[in-house]
Amino acid sequence: MATSRPSSLGLGCFRQTIVHGLALLTLFASPLRAQEPPPALDLSGETVVIYNPDFAQSQELAEYYAQKRGIPADRVIGLDCPMTDSMTRQEYNELLRKPLFEAFVRRGWWRLGQQELKDPVTGKSMPAMTVAESAVRVVVLMRGIPFQIQRDAQNPKNTQEDEASVDSELALLGLPRQPIAGALRNPYFKQDMRFQMFQGTPGLLLVGRLDGPDADTVKRMIDDALSAEEHGLRGRAVIDLAQKTGAYQEGEDWLNRSAILFRQKGIPVYVDKAEAVLPDHWPLPDTAFYFGWYTTHASGAIASPSFKFQTGAIACHLHSFSGAALRAPDRHWVGPLLRQGAAAALGNVFEPYLSLTVHFDVLNQRLLEGYTLAEAAWNATPVLSWMNVVCGDPLYRPYARGAGSSMGDGRDRDYALYQGTSTRHPGEDSRELKQALTTLAETRSKPHLLELTSLLSASEGKNNEAIDLLEHALSLYVIASDKARAHLYQARLYLDENRPAEAKATLQKMLDDPNQKDVPASQAARLIHSQIP
Repeated sequence: MATSRPSSLGLGCFRQTIVHGLALLTLFASPLRAQEPPPALDLSGETVVIYNPDFAQSQELAEYYAQKRGIPADRVIGLDCPMTDSMTRQEYNELLRKPLFEAFVRRGWWRLGQQELKDPVTGKSMPAMTVAESAVRVVVLMRGIPFQIQRDAQNPKNTQEDEASVDSELALLGLPRQPIAGALRNPYFKQDMRFQMFQGTPGLLLVGRLDGPDADTVKRMIDDALSAEEHGLRGRAVIDLAQKTGAYQEGEDWLNRSAILFRQKGIPVYVDKAEAVLPDHWPLPDTAFYFGWYTTHASGAIASPSFKFQTGAIACHLHSFSGAALRAPDRHWVGPLLRQGAAAALGNVFEPYLSLTVHFDVLNQRLLEGYTLAEAAWNATPVLSWMNVVCGDPLYRPYARGAGSSMGDGRDRDYALYQGTSTRHPGEDSRELKQALTTLAETRSKPHLLELTSLLSASEGKNNEAIDLLEHALSLYVIASDKARAHLYQARLYLDENRPAEAKATLQKMLDDPNQKDVPASQAARLIHSQIP
């Protein structure tokens, strides 16, 4: 990170951002009135897939994805690009921007028009070419297309950097050309409507990337998204707070609001309130959503060999350069998250400044409302021509059929029961909900439901209640890994309640059990046990 910057993620002090398009409000038409998202809008017929013919398996993956999503063959386009992660601004213009623009016009997917653009310096209006009508709304960049545009200007002022992600730059392909330095206001940010209903800016594109550590990972990401759409995305949300304050408070607020949103939607939430990332080998089964911050490289529980995301999981660890090496399985965060089984991971290829990166709470709200991954991600990102990247099938709709649309089997059924019970007991007072869940767990002999209920109590700050629920679950659990996890969770809650002796005794009980002492979670237990006086 350059020392001229205030700090990583820009200290979050960019709330009053002056971006080079902000004064050019005449560029965008007035947004439509907010409306309820329709139950289904298929964007596959308005999607274009771009691949690099020289990059191994790029074309094969593009054709595989198009076949799976029913995208016409003439919408799969090969463009020769550098084989590297990054490209110069000149290469971007000559190899991507210009050929794509011309192809969209030549094939009749774009009809061009003109509109008046006001110069923010002189105040004078001038005609500018823009897209008047579009049959392209989504662009998918396949593994092999570079993801970084290198900096041209040396030693730029803060917020006037000219580097960007290829993805965020391409989102503006159909808009009038603007100065390169700095970020441009995203007209779709926080618009309460599906993208097909948003008519304010016809040339705006939703750009997603199917990329990652290797071709097999990309293919798995495609398959997992389709599987989750068909069978439902079930599991827990994991929120890893970092106890940031001051200029960083905004990021903590996004995480806390996301936790509240998941609870309201009947998704069990594990909230870690410690400053450090979740420790190595900390058990996080069935993780369907992961949101945390703030370390340079993947570490802790999420990076542990024993951890695996739920099929279709969506993950993001907020850091200035989380997506700077997204094809590396062990650097920064996006690559490792995908390696661990996430279907989608969001990140930044350069320093984005906190306020200008994806807002977790908006992202999760849109996903749960049935938006696609690309719609939700760009609806939650305030600027374009900037640093953000969305790795995952942009057409992926984890809640295409609505939350709680299928019961599933095994543990998936437990999550469905939890969600259904939550729907029948809405409101801020969760006492009736917890009583109903406890009764259901007892009558159906489902200790896992008791554990999920304990997560609810813990997220509300009712730690003693959560400890009791875990004790109840322990009396019914028979599988060693379940018992070990319940003991670990209990110990953490005891420590939160400043009861170290009971935490140590709980961990000792786990380590003394011959069946529990060798499960992966025992490594976390030994470490915590050694740190308690």
